[in-house]
Amino acid sequence: MKEWFGTALALSLFALVIGCNQSPQVYDFGAGEGEQYGNGKFDSSAVAVFLDFEFDARLVTRSCFNPRSAIDEQLLYTVGQFNGQNSLGRLDQLQISNVQVEESNGKCEISYHAVVPAAWGKRNNVPQAYTFMLPLDVSHTGTQNFMDKYEHSCLSWGAHDVTAGIFWYYYRPELYNCHLDETDIVRADAVVTSSTIQTTGKYPEYHKIWEDDVFEVVAIFGKVEDGGDNADGGVRGYNSFVSAIKDLLGNTNYHSVPAYIPNKPGIEMPEITFEGSFEDGRKIKVSAFLIDSVGSASFNFWGKYEALTPSADFIVYNGHSGLGANIQTLARKGVWTTGQYSVVFMNGCDTYAYVDSALADAHAAVNDDDPEGTKYLDIVANAMPSFFRSMPGATMALVEALLDWENPKTYEDIFRNVDKAEVVLVTGEHDNVYTPGYSEEPTH
Repeated sequence: MKEWFGTALALSLFALVIGCNQSPQVYDFGAGEGEQYGNGKFDSSAVAVFLDFEFDARLVTRSCFNPRSAIDEQLLYTVGQFNGQNSLGRLDQLQISNVQVEESNGKCEISYHAVVPAAWGKRNNVPQAYTFMLPLDVSHTGTQNFMDKYEHSCLSWGAHDVTAGIFWYYYRPELYNCHLDETDIVRADAVVTSSTIQTTGKYPEYHKIWEDDVFEVVAIFGKVEDGGDNADGGVRGYNSFVSAIKDLLGNTNYHSVPAYIPNKPGIEMPEITFEGSFEDGRKIKVSAFLIDSVGSASFNFWGKYEALTPSADFIVYNGHSGLGANIQTLARKGVWTTGQYSVVFMNGCDTYAYVDSALADAHAAVNDDDPEGTKYLDIVANAMPSFFRSMPGATMALVEALLDWENPKTYEDIFRNVDKAEVVLVTGEHDNVYTPGYSEEPTH
């Protein structure tokens, strides 16, 4: 994992009504495996296009000891600026070259060349050039001074309890009332080109999902607040999803555990399983969980989760990303089976930036024919914040599309039924082989 995660994401986290952050925790993103998807990674979206931003930049910091760490610190601010454009860069895919270091007057001056791939969320307004406005001084004192000076004019509307350590996430330099002194910033003029990671017209692997005639869903809903009651937005989302599944299965022969499920099961019923059969012999199993948060989830929950993952076709987490901590934790859970294909939806804020190769590594480890780890895995993620109110609808968009094998949809078509504000996309689908009429399509 690149250094910027270890530097920036081991931070204080706080609660929002969007699936971004929550109660304070610390997560070491530099530990263990987890290199980001590298060569051969391709992505698709109904809203975004994938672009490369190439530019030169410079910075000032206190010490020349670790130039790359200082560069990563400065480029974190592209996350906020990109979000202001309904977009998100992939700093894990960052290419840095021509690093020049010079000590002067007790400070370190660093210049460098960078290429940042990004999901650009304005498909009909693609730039040929773009200017980043990055803080010049990225020392501890410099970033604190930058926040003190601009926290009232250059932050997104949802920002609160902001510290210098997370200012970059909410940084919006293109707001009309954000007036940056030229002495405080470096303007990095980027050349923008189409990225080679773009794909289109790719389908989920319907033939793999239905090869055993059973569609297995694992759906996890986190709360807005740890300990939240039935008024919590995450609890309401869980209730909505359960209600939607009941409606979906209403005309089938199904049973549930518990046998009786009220209209609003809420915190009194945090675990529900549905199993149903269709007239053509196909079956569906849905395991729904309500948890306080990924970070506080019990051993009992994780045991149940890992018992379900070996045969799961669709896994979805709805909740706070925790600036990546929750996504990283979940990605390192699960038990995977040779040949089992899964679609995994990380439905939180900016999850496209936080998905690393932990899931792909785990799949590659049990599939000799898949060294890249994507043949049996597609990951759906967001380039923008995901609102709790939209999470059950996004989940059902995937469930209904994957369930309907007789009318298969491309990922772009599926994503048209997801709240466009979250800029949903898929990664790892480049090696999918299914198209309508594929020879391995199930017959009944």
